[in-house]
Amino acid sequence: MTHAHLSKGFTLIELLITLACIAALTSLAWPSYQSLILRSQRAQARASLLQAAHWLERAASANGNYPPAAEVPSSVLHIEGQRYTMRLSSTAQSYTLSATPLGAQTTDPCGTLTVNHLGVRSVQGVSQTAAQCWSR
Repeated sequence: MTHAHLSKGFTLIELLITLACIAALTSLAWPSYQSLILRSQRAQARASLLQAAHWLERAASANGNYPPAAEVPSSVLHIEGQRYTMRLSSTAQSYTLSATPLGAQTTDPCGTLTVNHLGVRSVQGVSQTAAQCWSR
């Protein structure tokens, strides 16, 4: 009498095929994931720029002109995370806010985002248009 051999676990071939499938799926999904991370950080930078612009408009309404950059609290020019740095250039009658990408965010096709006292939103040094970068 022979006993039937019961398989307990995976064979080496089955394990290698599974790992190859996981590697293939990961290589397809990774660029989409990275793009999603860049877009979410850009959205945070856009929100921070607009929030700072609103603060500047309120200050101008209260005082009759825009405050100098040195008088703007650092909390107004803060962007969550370390992917962008915000800068302000202002005079009594105008301002320009910009968010410049840092580190891994420099691969974002939208580059530096800017908004000015007229509400004009633009991008600098990129292949994307302002409408593409500010709307998504």
